[in-house]
Amino acid sequence: MNGFRASLLFAVLLWLPAAAWAGDESREDLASRMAGHEAPLLLDVRTPSEYRDGHLAGALNVPVDEVASRHGVLGIPRDRELVVYCKSGKRAARARATLESLGYSNVRLLEGSADAWRAEGRPLVHEEPSSP
Repeated sequence: MNGFRASLLFAVLLWLPAAAWAGDESREDLASRMAGHEAPLLLDVRTPSEYRDGHLAGALNVPVDEVASRHGVLGIPRDRELVVYCKSGKRAARARATLESLGYSNVRLLEGSADAWRAEGRPLVHEEPSSP
């Protein structure tokens, strides 16, 4: 019996990282979709100053701690495809959990988040966040 439990635990531990990354949007796919005008709604959950320092074109800036309070004001349909990102991915994961708890059904994270996008030399926009 202990062997079975150990095997089951091992299988679950192998599966968890894959499950955590299953909802990511690759940078390559997103760049291609943005170029073809098929981009999902991009949600940048960093601070306004981080947003000003460079963000993906067309991204809305909603700091992670404001996602729950501002989602209704934004008027985003709950079935709209969203890709959420931050600097490294931690705040984006929190925002995705919040959005999913509010009924949003199509929320993905940008693989590698803004750090990886910037490191690859992909284009960034430098402008003030707009307030809805």
